[in-house]
Formats: sequence, C-alpha cells, structure tokens
Amino acid sequence: MAEPFGVIFIGASFPISASNFTQADPTHWVLDVTAAVSQNWQALKEIVLFLGQPLASEFGLGLYVAVGDGGWMFRGYVSSAHPSDTFPLQWPALEGAEVGAPQRVQLGLSLEPLGELLQKEGSKHAQKEHFAKAVALNLYHFMESFGIQQSADKLLVPANCIEQWFTKFQGR
Repeated sequence: MAEPFGVIFIGASFPISASNFTQADPTHWVLDVTAAVSQNWQALKEIVLFLGQPLASEFGLGLYVAVGDGGWMFRGYVSSAHPSDTFPLQWPALEGAEVGAPQRVQLGLSLEPLGELLQKEGSKHAQKEHFAKAVALNLYHFMESFGIQQSADKLLVPANCIEQWFTKFQGR
C-alpha cells in the first residue's frame, strides 16, 4: 500500500514518507526537522509536499511550521485536485532565550476541510498583496519626492531613480 503523503526538502533530502512522521492524532502528523533532515534547519528554504493517495474531495492536507515556543504557521496545502506543490518554508524568527538553538523545529501536516484551507490560503495571499501595495506606494512617494512634474499625470525622475530607491529600501 502506498504512503498517504510525503515531503522533500529541496536540495537537502530524499523523499520522507508519512511513516517518518509522528502521528499526533488521526488528522495530525509532526516531523522533527532537526532529527530527520538537518541541524542547520535555517538553510532549509523550500519543501515539496505530495500526496501518495487521493483524499476525499472535501479535504486537503495543510502544511505548517513551528520553531521554539512559537505557534504553528500555515504555509500551504495540497488536495486531490492539486496533489503536489512546492512551498517556501519561511521559518518564524526566534525570540529571547531561544535564539540559536530552539528546543523545537517541526513540520506539521493537518487533514482539514478544504474550505478552511482555502480561507487560510486567501488570508496568506491578502498579506502578500498588502505588502506589495506598501512597497509600490513607497516607491511612488520616493519618485514623487524629486518634485519634477511634467504634467498632471506624468513625473520626470532621474534615470537612476529606481536604483536609488532600491538602495534605500535595502537599508531598511
């Protein structure tokens, strides 16, 4: 019988099957990343999550990460309609006494209703959209600060304006 799911840490692991995860309950699985993959968990940037068996159409498998005493952070999901995908891990930042060697670096999988996963995914996209809008607005205000307006709907800016802005942006 095929494994129900598996993961691959891109550039760092062979496929890791469901049997390598600890099953917390009938719908939740946990993988100790430092024991199963690498002590250098910060270097793990992307993961492939795939299904080895179809799920009921109304369910999906959610992917979460947790570091230290922090909570679980949603990273994405797969379903029978989309049985594999690559996700950025984006490990949460450590705070306080845990900086350097956290007690817990885990990957979590959760079998959830597809509607709930779609809501979480929508929230994730809304955050990215908000960030992109803030960056674009910051660039616009920077360009506007040169104060040279050719007409009501056109700005005249130096040729290296984007380079200047990016240098300033990286300094933040």
